[in-house]
Amino acid sequence: MIPEIEEFLAWLRRKSPKSATPLHYGSDLKLFFAWLNKSCLDVKVQDIDAFIEHSLNKGQTIATVNRRLCALRSFYHFLEIQSDDAPRNPVIPKRHFIRKGEHLPRDIEDSILEGLFAVITNVRDRAMFLLMLRCGLRVGEVRNLSLGDLYLEPSFGSLPRLWLHGKGNKQRVVYLSPQALTALQNWLLQRPVTGDDAVFINRFGRRLTVTGIQDRLATCCHKAGIWITCHQFRHTFGRHLTETHTPITSIQKLLGHSWLKSTEVYLHISDPQVQEDYRTAMQEVLSRLPLAEVQP
Repeated sequence: MIPEIEEFLAWLRRKSPKSATPLHYGSDLKLFFAWLNKSCLDVKVQDIDAFIEHSLNKGQTIATVNRRLCALRSFYHFLEIQSDDAPRNPVIPKRHFIRKGEHLPRDIEDSILEGLFAVITNVRDRAMFLLMLRCGLRVGEVRNLSLGDLYLEPSFGSLPRLWLHGKGNKQRVVYLSPQALTALQNWLLQRPVTGDDAVFINRFGRRLTVTGIQDRLATCCHKAGIWITCHQFRHTFGRHLTETHTPITSIQKLLGHSWLKSTEVYLHISDPQVQEDYRTAMQEVLSRLPLAEVQP
């Protein structure tokens, strides 16, 4: 790997030791320079244009392309910090970053969830996926969970909880539902004794990776004849809270959103009040304009 990239990744790890950003950025930078086959000192604005076109033609998503642009821009920003003779940053936000538009979160239908959990018999896997579904954990938060983050026997009147190291290395507390608590306790009773303090470990006694967790879900999905992603559990958690009329500010805290606008998207996929208003409106419309049924 290019020495400057190694220094950049080491800098990122010092800034955020628990963050997955160095791993992703390292992969993105390695891919870019392998494709371009130029020194990092010789990259031009036009090279970024060509890379974006190449990535989109290869079927890469807008989110993936933008993340790689972020990696490149951060890398050249690091070079500017390190040296007065650093090259100009070739990534120009207004020119290169692609607008994604607004997309609603994709949740999972309850009937599909029932079919999925019917085939999840592994105690560890059931605990991992219930933490995502009932507590809104991201897959990285499940991966980072350590034994010292568990508070399963709180004082009277308090709920069992977890301390999470979330996105952007921010910490937050989430509470455990009875179902999630039982699943977690069942796994802890079977968890092998190991030197790693990770809650969820692989067969070698080491912390599961994000890819390992995603692979386990893929295996369960194959058995159930469906396909979902880990993050859809989190979206479904948000929908379930919305449907039970949980205050939007509480949902924001439980999901760990910095901005209320991030939480409000869940109102668009399942707002009980909007549904009731629609139902009432349609009843009145039908009373005014009943259309004749046509027999098929």
